[in-house]
Amino acid sequence: MPSVTTQGIVLRHADYREHDRMLTLLSPAMGRVEALCRGCKRPQSPLLAASEWFAWGEYVLYTGKGHATVQSCHVTESFFPLRNDYERLKYATYLLSVTEAAVQPGERAVELFTLLARSLTRLAYTERDPAAVTAAFLLHFSAVSGYRPRLSHCVRCGRRLQDAEIRWMDIENGGLLCDACQSLADRALAVSPAQVRWMRDVLEKGIEKTGLPSGDAPGPLLGMYVESRLEKPIRHEGLWT
Repeated sequence: MPSVTTQGIVLRHADYREHDRMLTLLSPAMGRVEALCRGCKRPQSPLLAASEWFAWGEYVLYTGKGHATVQSCHVTESFFPLRNDYERLKYATYLLSVTEAAVQPGERAVELFTLLARSLTRLAYTERDPAAVTAAFLLHFSAVSGYRPRLSHCVRCGRRLQDAEIRWMDIENGGLLCDACQSLADRALAVSPAQVRWMRDVLEKGIEKTGLPSGDAPGPLLGMYVESRLEKPIRHEGLWT
């Protein structure tokens, strides 16, 4: 029987029959994988932990016709602290939703897998502001997906902007706007120089090394930016408050 071993993070699960679940996995080598996890809801099932949201492990999958089937799994990390902190849980769930909306079957997703694993680790095991962690995820997600925002020049006329001139971001075209070009944009949203400095610094150094205030993280703006590229809304009730 054909089988494959892959790292995976559970992005979603759905009950299937009485004791089974259908899992949506993010695999660095295989992208999005739909896999049936048989018997995982039975008491004492060795696959129960492997079928929960956020589970990160080494999955052995039978890959015959149709969807894959989980044969076994060694769980590396469950990110259990997220289940005891509703505030962090809702941000973590949002990261899964964004990832699920973007990843495609059969496409390698090494950078996205690493980004998601690190972001979940920060949410579960550090005291870092969860809104800032999520904003950093969205920013790096944009970069690895090929639509890193332009944060130095006007995205329409190409003129380099000084900090005092920064007031607008063009969501559709992916960058800053000068005042002269703002009226031409379909979706120009307000952005502050401090928010732009935060995005530049996080892209260059990472969220662990930036010394800028977490309150400067433009989470709502980046959420709208990512949704415009995914061309679908992502549920985010209660975030950014």
